[in-house]
Amino acid sequence: MLETPLYGKFQREGRRLVFGPPSIYQSLIKAVGGTGALMAAYVLYSTALGEPTPVYPMWWVLIGALLLGAAGLAAASLQSITFDLKERMYLRRQGPGLFPRISRGPISALDALVAISEPNSRLMSGGVTYHLVLYWKGQREPLMVLQQDTRQLVMGQPLNIGAAQLLERGAQFA
Repeated sequence: MLETPLYGKFQREGRRLVFGPPSIYQSLIKAVGGTGALMAAYVLYSTALGEPTPVYPMWWVLIGALLLGAAGLAAASLQSITFDLKERMYLRRQGPGLFPRISRGPISALDALVAISEPNSRLMSGGVTYHLVLYWKGQREPLMVLQQDTRQLVMGQPLNIGAAQLLERGAQFA
């Protein structure tokens, strides 16, 4: 399944750690939803005032409603995890669709934050993808990829040679 990559950032003066989609992705969802709402509203507004309407006004309303629905579904399908470092609790939202699974728990339920590397020549020749993966104690929750980075390596280099930047971020998060 194609998933939106997550990126970690500290908020509220370092009291909260949030892993969520990049802000550009959220802006794109808002733009699509806003465009859909404007398309439908323009036709309805011009019809109500008796002004000339665009060609095929019902298509404008239908496409506007579809864009608004697609933006709503995209926003509802995003996964995220938030760590309240002061309260020592986490809140995880996962699963596609309108009814995601939401779980809460203490940070002590987490087992490890692991850096994993895998060859990935589909994206680029000699590419390696590095993942920060979160594990729970007793497999209470499914694994969660918190952040990932893909780099190109020269032939013959070890896989972990390009992991320094992601390891540094992982150490900050841990």
